[in-house]
Amino acid sequence: MNVTEITTRLYTIGAAILDKTGEKPFIAPELSINDDVCRIKLYRAYGDGCSYTIGTAKGDTPQAAFDDADRIIAALPSPDTAKLHRHMARVADCIDAAHSDGIADEYVTPLRVTVKAMSDNLLIAPDASTPTKGTNQ
Repeated sequence: MNVTEITTRLYTIGAAILDKTGEKPFIAPELSINDDVCRIKLYRAYGDGCSYTIGTAKGDTPQAAFDDADRIIAALPSPDTAKLHRHMARVADCIDAAHSDGIADEYVTPLRVTVKAMSDNLLIAPDASTPTKGTNQ
């Protein structure tokens, strides 16, 4: 890979983070090479009191690091799914707080049922008509 190709891929990674999360990275992706390892630190927008670090892509070549970055970004939840997960975490925190405050189960059980139903509905089986990675379809 030459410098122009690396620069193009770095911009592509930033755009992919924006597309996947709806957030412009706080720090633009950069390729660093130290101790025979290529690294690309991946960030999201800064704010809301949450971590803005997505992860660090690594590889023994720039291409391998870019491939790892693509894998990390592809694994990110969509903005809507991330919002749902944050909401479920808030409800779970509420349940834990109610339990530690000694609130009667009759008031907390409906929340537990709701969290279970939401969790069960998030685990959707894959479409049988869609080939999976590694199959010969």
